[in-house]
Order: sequence, then structure tokens, then C-alpha cells
Amino acid sequence: MTGIVLTWSAAIAAGAFVVLVVGILLSLRSALIRLGQVQTAAESMRQDLNKLSLELGGLVQPAEETIRVMHRQLQAASKLFEAAGQVGGAIANTTSAAQRITSVLSESAEKHAKRYDTKRQVGEALEWAELGMTAWQLWQTSRKAAASAEDTHEPVFESES
Repeated sequence: MTGIVLTWSAAIAAGAFVVLVVGILLSLRSALIRLGQVQTAAESMRQDLNKLSLELGGLVQPAEETIRVMHRQLQAASKLFEAAGQVGGAIANTTSAAQRITSVLSESAEKHAKRYDTKRQVGEALEWAELGMTAWQLWQTSRKAAASAEDTHEPVFESES
């Protein structure tokens, strides 16, 4: 009887071992299938990331160019505002000088009007003042044109009037 018990015990142990091996093989097969699915998903994600990377790479260069263009435009605008400020200063200086000259001419004309006895002499004095003022304005215009030409490094051409 011991022999039969040993045989049955060996048969049961062999059956349990077969069931255990089959269970392990089924678990390994299931794990391999899941691993294949994970690999497929990872490959799909890698392809998507490559596409996205290429698209982003295509956007970087135009964005950099746009930034460069904006920088150049801001620099140009800055120079324009600086030039406008200089023109404003020149206009203020010219206006101030014109006011001083007008004041001096007015005072001078008033003194001469009081000094002269006749209207003819006053008329001549005003004509001379007008001639002097016209000459001064012509000189100022020529001086501004010359200064402007020096600032822009362009030759000044006299207009035919």
C-alpha cells in the first residue's frame, strides 16, 4: 500500500506541478500581450511627440524672425522719436530767437518813430526794418537747411523759385 500512496502522491504532485506551470505560462503570455500593448502605445506616443516636435520647430523660426522684425521696428521708432525731440528743440530755439529779435525790432522802431519828425522818415525806417527782417529770415532758412543737410549727410539743392 505504501507503493500505491507514493504513486498517487507523485501523480498528484505532478498534476499540481503541471497546473502550476500552465498557470505561470498563462500569466507570462498575458504579461507579454500587455507588454506588447504598452510598447505599441509608447511607439504611438513617440510618433506623436516627433510630429509635435517638428511642428514646434517650424513655429520657432517664424517666431524668432517676428521678434527680430519687432526689435528693428522699435529701434527705428526710437530714432524717429529722438529726431522729433531734436526738431522740437530746434523749433523752440528758433521761436525764442525770433521773439527776441521781434522785441528788439519793435523797441528800435518805437525809438525811431519818436525820434523822426515826419511820416516819410518813419516809413523809410520801417522799410529798412522789413528789409532787415526779410534778410534775417532768409539767412535763418539757409542756416537750417545747411544744418539739416549736415545731420542727414545729404547735399542741399537750392529750389528754383
